[in-house]
Amino acid sequence: MSFVDSLLKHSPKKLSILLVDKRAAPGGHWNDAYGFVTLHQPARNYGVESSKLEAATAHPELLASRAEVLAYYKTVLEGWQAAGHDVRFVGGASFDFEAGAYTAADATTEVAAGTVVDARYTENDLPLHTPPKFAFDASKIDVVPPNELPARAENGRSRYCVVGAGKTGQDAMLYLREKMGVAVESLAWVVPTDPWITARDPPAPQRQITCMEFLAAALDAHAAAGAPAGAADDAAFLQRGFASLEAAGKVYRLDGAAAPTKFMDATLNGREVGVLKACAPSVVRRGRLASIDGSGALTFADGSTYELPWADAAATTTFVHCTAGAFDFGASAAEAKRPIWSSDGKRITVQEIFQFPGFCFNGAVIAWLECQHALAPDEKNARCEQPPPGGGDAAAAPTPSGLLGALGRGHPLLVSLRNLRRWYDTPGMGEWLHGLRLFSLTMNGYTLDEGKALIAKVHDGLVAAGIEE
Repeated sequence: MSFVDSLLKHSPKKLSILLVDKRAAPGGHWNDAYGFVTLHQPARNYGVESSKLEAATAHPELLASRAEVLAYYKTVLEGWQAAGHDVRFVGGASFDFEAGAYTAADATTEVAAGTVVDARYTENDLPLHTPPKFAFDASKIDVVPPNELPARAENGRSRYCVVGAGKTGQDAMLYLREKMGVAVESLAWVVPTDPWITARDPPAPQRQITCMEFLAAALDAHAAAGAPAGAADDAAFLQRGFASLEAAGKVYRLDGAAAPTKFMDATLNGREVGVLKACAPSVVRRGRLASIDGSGALTFADGSTYELPWADAAATTTFVHCTAGAFDFGASAAEAKRPIWSSDGKRITVQEIFQFPGFCFNGAVIAWLECQHALAPDEKNARCEQPPPGGGDAAAAPTPSGLLGALGRGHPLLVSLRNLRRWYDTPGMGEWLHGLRLFSLTMNGYTLDEGKALIAKVHDGLVAAGIEE
């Protein structure tokens, strides 16, 4: 919807747009999210270009609820239509890209579209639809997505094992402790990899660390450590950056003795982190969970096993599946990588071209470029470099699941940097970016000149460190 909104705003032509979605209502994955989920990036940096989400939420930290986000997208759609735009939404439908037709309510309708936009490549993987990444016998073991937690309080099970330590796992643990009142001794939390957590403390609702500011901080930490030129591509570079942010109170970790190896911009405030830290006796750090046997015992990928610290584990424990890996984008991961614009410009595949926070921003950027009719498809693609498969070009580079490794040239952060430099060099684009509510540097109050200065500093620093050209 971010793509459509910016397309409508900037296109010099009258457009006719058909939105086809498998879900019944606009709002994408928010329709399938667990009921207690909230937005965890600033609301003023989420949604679409022309409508403020922050005006639609009553939460003091701008954490829009699921209901507020869904209402927002419904209002956005209705706003387009009220403004006279020819936009139609067809929900509960599937689209056949080869046939150019959609099927809804058992009826198939052909579509005569000049351009087909494929937005599946940024579809989140959610526990509700993504199978657990561990084996179990469903006849003996109760495994549920977090969506079902509210109902589990009434089924007689008093103990819970949460599998996964991303934002979904963090949310599940907070819900169990704060809303359901489950005692720490009745909880187990399987933490495969420890994450860095973005701090959402004042003034964070208005300003959170962005990817370009993070690179600047990492470069400063790199210099302070006296690291030699060329060492920015080792695994320590990113960790130095996070350590410096931790010292400044801008990121958290769950355990001071456990070195985080993952970052997916999960965001919490200090109070919430305190609740999770108090769950330390429940934490199980054995790596990836491979299976749960019929007795409830856990077996890990390294072959080690763990018995839950209570009797009758299989009969009394609800296992909460939080292993979907939201930004693995499983719906498209099996397909061959394709350019954003096809050579004839008749197919656009919305993809990730800029890092945190960037989810909605990416759609707006691609739409703005689509409206620059003087640019040929190959010229648009040249401004939208994509990270290589696997998240980098070195064996140690991060994977799409956010594992931290070396800062190789194909790292998504460096791809984001190069793309932003290209956008600043595109006539009119820098001015647009610094008026765009979805752009992270705009959110943090940077003027165009300040943004260019930051990017020049980061680029020059990475060149000096031997990682960029």
